[in-house]
Amino acid sequence: MEDRFCTYKRVGYFKERMAKNLGVKFTGTIYASPGVIKHIKKRHGKHLSKKIAGNLIEYMREIIEEPDYIGLYKLTENGTHIELIKKVDLNILIGIDIDNERDYIYVSTMYPISEGKINNKLYSGKLIRWR
Repeated sequence: MEDRFCTYKRVGYFKERMAKNLGVKFTGTIYASPGVIKHIKKRHGKHLSKKIAGNLIEYMREIIEEPDYIGLYKLTENGTHIELIKKVDLNILIGIDIDNERDYIYVSTMYPISEGKINNKLYSGKLIRWR
């Protein structure tokens, strides 16, 4: 992990039950870097409600703890990209990346997603209902 690890926030834990359902072997603590917080506020902040944009870390924790949908977005040699979605004020998607080389899990993005896109991902098998 990076040298500035002390500035990263712990936002949740990728549970073994979720990993098994997605066919992933790696579980552990999920981190959010200051850079991803800045990215979310800059790129997606205007699409999020003020309540969510003002409390990103708390909402990340809530979505990671109890998502409504989970899915495997992409598998690569270097890592795995996972999507977690929960209806808060809006449907919010959090992108989680598992870095196999550095052995850590981190939030890569967070943004609203439409009901139509969720339905398409469910229909194509990219997402499954969780709970």
